[in-house]
Amino acid sequence: MAGNTVAKIALQAATYAIDKPYDYQVPTELLDQLRPGMRVIVPFGAGNRRTEGIVLALEGGRPDDPRRKAILALLDEEPVLDAPELRLALWMRERYFCTVYDAARAMLPAGLYFSLQDRWQLAPGMDEEAACEAAGRSERARRVLELIFASGGWADVAQLKEAFGTKDPNPALKLLRDKGVLTLETSASRGVGDKKELVAALDIPPEEAMAQVTPKRRSAPLRYAVTELLCALGSASAKELCYFTGASNSTLRSLAKSGILRLEQREVYRRVAVEPGERAAPPVLNAEQQAAFDGLDALAVEGKPAAALLYGVTGSGKTQIYLRLIYAALGRGRTAMVLVPEISLTPQLLRIFAAHFGDDIAVLHSSLRAGERYDEWKRIKSGKARVVIGTRSAIFAPLKNLGLIVLDEEQEATYKSENVPKYHARDVAKYRCAQSGALLVLGSATPSVESMYHARRGDYRLFTLSHRYNQGALPEVRIVDMKVSCAPATAPPSAPPSGRPCRRPWRRGSRAFCSSTGGGPAVWSPAASAARCPPAPGARCT
Repeated sequence: MAGNTVAKIALQAATYAIDKPYDYQVPTELLDQLRPGMRVIVPFGAGNRRTEGIVLALEGGRPDDPRRKAILALLDEEPVLDAPELRLALWMRERYFCTVYDAARAMLPAGLYFSLQDRWQLAPGMDEEAACEAAGRSERARRVLELIFASGGWADVAQLKEAFGTKDPNPALKLLRDKGVLTLETSASRGVGDKKELVAALDIPPEEAMAQVTPKRRSAPLRYAVTELLCALGSASAKELCYFTGASNSTLRSLAKSGILRLEQREVYRRVAVEPGERAAPPVLNAEQQAAFDGLDALAVEGKPAAALLYGVTGSGKTQIYLRLIYAALGRGRTAMVLVPEISLTPQLLRIFAAHFGDDIAVLHSSLRAGERYDEWKRIKSGKARVVIGTRSAIFAPLKNLGLIVLDEEQEATYKSENVPKYHARDVAKYRCAQSGALLVLGSATPSVESMYHARRGDYRLFTLSHRYNQGALPEVRIVDMKVSCAPATAPPSAPPSGRPCRRPWRRGSRAFCSSTGGGPAVWSPAASAARCPPAPGARCT
């Protein structure tokens, strides 16, 4: 972008009260690289404290302004957020009263977070004598210079603050900076990097490779074994080649020097281990499921934003409908997302979905290692994974051409974040579906009050599964009135009569589930039959 270009930037250091897009001058050397969605380091405030920011937009042709500060450094090679995700961050600011940067940060894996470190160092060409002369009579400035010269010409801000204790070194640092003695440098380090491994690949046709190593098969058996294996595979990791042939890295380097193979670093993904199994066929639906699937798929085919409540009893086969909807979405060239309320449900669901979709699956939840979560995010963003399974935070997965979002057990409170930004995954899902013209399916056997209200009013389409998949009978549910069943009246709430219905199925070899309401202290009146309400003055109690 030619001319005087200004970047609109959301800052990490800005609180909600002062959160707005700040204008920063784009240096000439960054004009060809900087794009919206990239993160940068900029000075902020009267002290020009270094802080991180994310570029929201670029504007060209702006007039000069001597007060406008310039961007100091670019942190990303490619945008980490695209235009729809930036619009989502702006919407979250208005909806959840958070800063734009906080919203944008919630969309990124922790492996992408940067840690900024400030350090003061001597200006180029500055010697000790000239520095001390510039410090003058300021004892704190001389103390700063002593620490910096003792540390080899530089010192971290944390080291200086620790050395000064309760005293503030900032006035002395500002004095030395204004006189050209010191400069402030900011470095950024990322917690997780890309994982790479050494890979060997044939550099010449297989026939030529074998012709070179066959004459020396007896004298150099390892070279022959490595070449023979590579002719069959084409390429393989150096670690695996050495393991299966007994060769060493020196053998591989020798073959590379001979021009038979080439060694290169290749990125590998850290992934959650899934038990391998046979590829499953699309599930067969019963009549009730088929009717629900046909109605849901008709909404998805329209390509317009839509929401539906799948209200089905436990065991009615909602998961099978999810699978068929995902098959249909992938068949139309779109992507899909399935959210579950708890991390403990993710492995179980992953095994089922991996049997159907294989490597198209990516998993996102907070129990993953930082490297695993970062690599899954990269697979999703690059389009190598088209189906995402995860918990609340997976709603921000960077899926392109999103066609389906499923919230299983949508009534659960765990879909609401307790940390800033305090978003609800259901609300964010609605926004993302509106953005991309996708279908939102809320599945539950016990829907939330608001979801059922929207379904009854017609805001959502309602699909009901009233029978179990295999036509099995629903378990008998018996509610026990403790005031009536407990005898004598002095018995505690866990009196034996309430346990008799649970013992009968157990004796028949069946199963039973007994639940008691309330887990805290119980208010129990020994004289339950004599319950009465205290009369109020001038009132009659009936």
